[in-house]
Formats: sequence, C-alpha cells, structure tokens
Amino acid sequence: MKEYIIKKVLNNNVVIATSKNSDFVLVGKAIGFNAKKGSKISNDRIESMFIKQSLKKTNFDEVIENIDGKVIGICEEIISMCEKEFNVKFSEAIHVSLPDHINFAFHRIEKGIKIENPFLYEISALYPKEYRLAKKALDMINSRFEVNLPEDEIGFICMHINAAIKQRGVSDTLAYTKKIGNIMELILKLLKKKLDKDSLAYVRTVTHISFVLDRVINKKTIRNDLLDNIKEELYNEYDLAIKVAMKIEDLFSIKVPEDEIGYLALHLKRLEDL
Repeated sequence: MKEYIIKKVLNNNVVIATSKNSDFVLVGKAIGFNAKKGSKISNDRIESMFIKQSLKKTNFDEVIENIDGKVIGICEEIISMCEKEFNVKFSEAIHVSLPDHINFAFHRIEKGIKIENPFLYEISALYPKEYRLAKKALDMINSRFEVNLPEDEIGFICMHINAAIKQRGVSDTLAYTKKIGNIMELILKLLKKKLDKDSLAYVRTVTHISFVLDRVINKKTIRNDLLDNIKEELYNEYDLAIKVAMKIEDLFSIKVPEDEIGYLALHLKRLEDL
C-alpha cells in the first residue's frame, strides 16, 4: 500500500505530504489529528488529493509560505467537498486563488473594509449549485475561524468554484456575470420596471438569458413555431426583444436568431404583466 510522509499539517483534516519525490495536499477525516512532520499516512485514509508535480517553485509554494496553514487547510476541505458534489477534478488554479481570496477577505474585515458583491443575485441565479456549496463553505469558514464574513462572500466563493469547474479564470466568470447584469439593466429600463433582484421573476429572467446564450454559443438554438404569431400579437415586446438581442450580440459577439428573439419577447411579456 502506498504511503505518504507528512511535511506539514495544515489542520485536522488536511496535510502536505511527499511520496516518490512529489508533493501532495491530502484531505481526509482526522488525517492531521495528532500527526507530526515525518509521520506516515496510508492511502486508505485519503479522501482526495492535489498533486504538486512541479519541482520548481510555484504560486502554490508562495501561498504556503505567506498564508496561514489553517486558511489553506479549510480551502482544501472546501475544494474536496465541491469536487465530490460535482464529481469532477477542479483546475489547479483554485488551490492558489481561493486561499489567496479568503486570506484577503480576512484582512479586509480586520481593517473594517466593507465587502460588497454587486452581482450577488445574478450569481445565485446563474450558478445555483455552486452558490449552495459556496454558502456551505462560508458557514464553515465563519464557524472555524469565529469570524463574520458577510453574505456577499458567497458570491465570490461561488465564482471561484464555477471557474474551477469550467477550467477558466475567475475573471472570466466575473466578466460573464457583469454582462448578464448589464442585459438585465437594459430589460428593466426598456420595460420601465423595478424588480427585486431576489424575486422569482428576476431569477427566472437571468436564467432564461443564460439559456439563450448557451444555446446560441453552442449552436443549439430551438425552433420557435409561434414566431409569426409573436411578431403579430406581441409586436411591442418583439421590438423590445430585438433591442435586448442587439445588446447580447454587442456584449458577446454572437448573432441571436429570430427564433430566440421570439422567446425573449414572450419572456418580456411575462415580466410586463407582473
């Protein structure tokens, strides 16, 4: 059975260990409890691992040197929890970006700097499963460190999780979310409506826009058999939908087909009737 030699204990459930000239971050229940440098860990106690394969100094080495091991440890627990939920291996970048972000959040709280996330509602609508896990992660952090990071942090953690799943940068997830927010602003402006961002109608609209984008980007648009009737009976909403489609095209450099514009018109009518 393969064995690992502990180099550093991060917390009761996370250790850094070595085996055959490679370093590993190992996660397992009570794997670090009463453990010391040089102790051996058998493979059957490991629930998940992150392999640091490079022999050169990496960003993760800098994280280990400059961030409290307990912060790194809980982040590794969160990553492990999320990987199990999604049944996918996250991108390596999150092992650096998440502890770096949480560490920075602690510093802001200590200095009394208010943490705000202007896209919290869009994030929760776009990424519901990631958001649920991010909320659980925040509860873990606040409980373990006896701090009170605000609800806005759920959105930031959620973006890190989503970026790791999609194998892209957190900035890409943020950029996408901002664009969705811009589209929603235009919709409410065109309809001359105010809508609570935590309302079902707002969430439903954000989700619909995201589905439209996904279909168009992946060239899986669906036929709209009601298109002619929509143009004739909902001509005002269809005209507004064209404006929304133009905004989408401008932001995402894509072409929204008429069938999708028709579905947008139906959705705008639904919002208008609220």
